[in-house]
Formats: sequence, structure tokens, C-alpha cells
Amino acid sequence: MERKTRVAVVVLFVVLSIVSLMPAQGFAQQKVYELRYANMFPAPHKNSLMCEAWCREVEKRTNGRVKISYFPGGTLTPPAQTYDSITTGITDIGMSVFNYTRGKFPVMDAINQPMGYKSAYLVTKLANEFYKKFKPKELDEVKVMYLHGHGPGIMHTKSR
Repeated sequence: MERKTRVAVVVLFVVLSIVSLMPAQGFAQQKVYELRYANMFPAPHKNSLMCEAWCREVEKRTNGRVKISYFPGGTLTPPAQTYDSITTGITDIGMSVFNYTRGKFPVMDAINQPMGYKSAYLVTKLANEFYKKFKPKELDEVKVMYLHGHGPGIMHTKSR
């Protein structure tokens, strides 16, 4: 076989090999990430319903590449253990309350002091700005997605 013919055959073989692999790459399945989300709110609670809707929205916007199994009402992990369950890999996402683990988050606990918040909006804004400014090392093991608070609460008691 002549040298030019051999080179042409090799080039043709390489081109056909590449072209034959292209459709396989196009149809190759993309990796699916499966995450677990632990939340303290009972399933029918409005916050829980919003969290569940968020999980569905993430799946929709990622074309099914990120699937989040949602566990409301402390069914995967109790609220006081949510942070630790994230750091140990029991769950990937969690929502709880800093006050449920007194002493574990001393810097963030400053937000929990009675300051007379007039609205959930104000305390949420304050908590996020505080976190952004001070970046407490006590939360270095996790990625904080957001912080939120509630407005004035009412305490109920049987005696005065």
C-alpha cells in the first residue's frame, strides 16, 4: 500500500472512531445528585410546605440532576441534632434553631438575645448581615444557605 493511502486510511479510521463516539457522549447520562433535607417543622406547617416546594423546584431547575428527599418533623434527625447530622453525613441539608443547642454557637447566640424585634423581616435581615460581617468560625463546617428569624413571640403559661 502506498504511503499516502496508508495515511488516508489511518486518518479515516480516526475520524470514523471519533464520529462514532459522538452520539454516545450526547446520550450519556449525567450524574444525578441525591440529597437529604432534614427539617424540624411538621409536614403540614407552612414553612415545611415551602421547603418541600423548594426541593421540587431545585429538581425542576436542574432537569432532575439534583433530587432532594425531604424529611419534615424531625423524622430523619431531631432538631437539636440537625447541625451534627449534617457534619456527620446523616443529612445534607438541614433547618433548625440555634437555641436548640445552647452553648454550641456562642457568636450566633448574640442574635437570640431579647432585643425586641418588631418583625420577622428585620430579625432575618439582621441575622444574615451579622453572619456576613462576622463569619463565625463555629459554622465553618457547613455552608450556610440562609438564616431567618421570626417576629415577636408570645409566651403562654398557666400561672403569672
